[in-house]
Amino acid sequence: MNVCIEASFDTATPDGPGESLVRWFRAARARLFGGLVEAEAGGGGEVVSEARVIRHIDDSPRRFPEVGETWEQFEEGLAAFPWGAGLTFLTDSGELDELGRANSYHVLRDGSIWRASASVSVVSPDDVESCAALVDFLHVALDASNPAFGRIEWRNFNELTNLDAVLRRNKRTSRRESRRFLRGYAWATVCPAELAARLGGAGALESSGAFHRVLPLRAGGVLLQAAETLGGYTDQVMERVFEALAPVLPPGEPRPDPAYPYLRFVPRDAAGVR
Repeated sequence: MNVCIEASFDTATPDGPGESLVRWFRAARARLFGGLVEAEAGGGGEVVSEARVIRHIDDSPRRFPEVGETWEQFEEGLAAFPWGAGLTFLTDSGELDELGRANSYHVLRDGSIWRASASVSVVSPDDVESCAALVDFLHVALDASNPAFGRIEWRNFNELTNLDAVLRRNKRTSRRESRRFLRGYAWATVCPAELAARLGGAGALESSGAFHRVLPLRAGGVLLQAAETLGGYTDQVMERVFEALAPVLPPGEPRPDPAYPYLRFVPRDAAGVR
């Protein structure tokens, strides 16, 4: 798998925590894993799936094999806002190789902040149709949620965002402050409503010319696609994105972190751009 997608939520999410999870996994099943669902339903055993729900942090997972037959029960588990949940597709061709997955878990024990993610593969970072499908998934999954943050990245599966790493920000602090500072920027970035308003709203962001697509979310916030394809997210494009978002980025002089040598960022303090 070569694409990482994530979103974080908090109690400002208007559709409710359980519904935010239902929407995330439902959109993942339909828009990211539709072909895998069909392959499993077609029989032959080459593609198998399993969903799981962990009601409380110390509980054993409740498992739902063959999601096509157990999806309704899985969604019922999601609606109860479990501590953790997952959906995995595997190929059973002699060895179990992972084809795609979606997960969620509570960042804080009290459930006031939670994270959802998905990992998938695209044939090429320059494939327009595949890249558009990734953004469309995120739009559908988050449209009713006003999430605190979201992103799509190529071959970056760190939970730390680029700015968390190079500004040495604690990821829990970053999540708690996500409606005060945007946690990072990527090929696709989700900006919550509070920060989008400080940037002038969707219209101003579209007029900036920094983004290929600006997609407002119905419940608040905006999804920003920097370039048509993942491969098109060049340093020049990233610089434009950084400058457009600088007013809501956390201040500080970024420094490369040897532990994360492949993270991409603009080596400038956002405070100097405002």
